[in-house]
Amino acid sequence: MSVPEDLTRARILDAAFACAERHGLARTTITDVSKQARLSRQTVYRYFQNKHDLWFALVLREEERIIATVREAIEPHPDLRPALEAAFLTTLRWLRSHPLLDQVMASEPAELLPFLTVEASPMFGLAMRLMDDVFAARAQTASPILIHRASETCARLFISYAITVPADDAEEVAETLAELLCFGLTKPPGRDR
Repeated sequence: MSVPEDLTRARILDAAFACAERHGLARTTITDVSKQARLSRQTVYRYFQNKHDLWFALVLREEERIIATVREAIEPHPDLRPALEAAFLTTLRWLRSHPLLDQVMASEPAELLPFLTVEASPMFGLAMRLMDDVFAARAQTASPILIHRASETCARLFISYAITVPADDAEEVAETLAELLCFGLTKPPGRDR
């Protein structure tokens, strides 16, 4: 009985993740991944032409996971400010607890940075679409250009925080970012800050 294509691909990505945790991105080989996945090297190469393609797919999968987690956190909030706060808080917590991100950024950032900077278009697009949905549903009177700029700002913040997670308390960062996006630098009505 053969394993469906998407399950084989997921198995390879799971194996790549485990190998990267153990050896790092630079020292992990396709042979390591194929052994971890209990597949032939040829099978791995059928899905990914090289390590770069493999790491790109792994980063994209992790991005898709965080987007799904953020979308779930936003869902119960019909108002913009709490939805934004939930988005930022969930993102910061996820980034701080990711088992591989801190390790790679501390020991071999050059291996990961291209996927978060010059090759970040797919990840950036996912974050933009998520935030477009958030703003379109919760800021219906805002102009489309403002919604676009706000979505772009949020997507850039998400990627920036993946590179350097802020040392400040996640709740405080999320609260102030949501406030900044909703009210700019003016004090919202009824707020002491």
